[in-house]
Amino acid sequence: MTNHDDNKKPSLVEQHAMDRLHKVEKEKRRVYVKRPHHLRFRQVLMVIILLIVLATMLVSIL
Repeated sequence: MTNHDDNKKPSLVEQHAMDRLHKVEKEKRRVYVKRPHHLRFRQVLMVIILLIVLATMLVSIL
């Protein structure tokens, strides 16, 4: 489909297609965006459990 008149407003279908294309491209770019590193609750919990296990092992050795 060729559009001979570039000044013409895009049709509703064309506008919807372009909006969907922009949305899909934005979602694909999101994968490559580096997120700031925050301590997550699960990471903190795992460190606490690790420290408890290590402390228990050291106390049992002594």
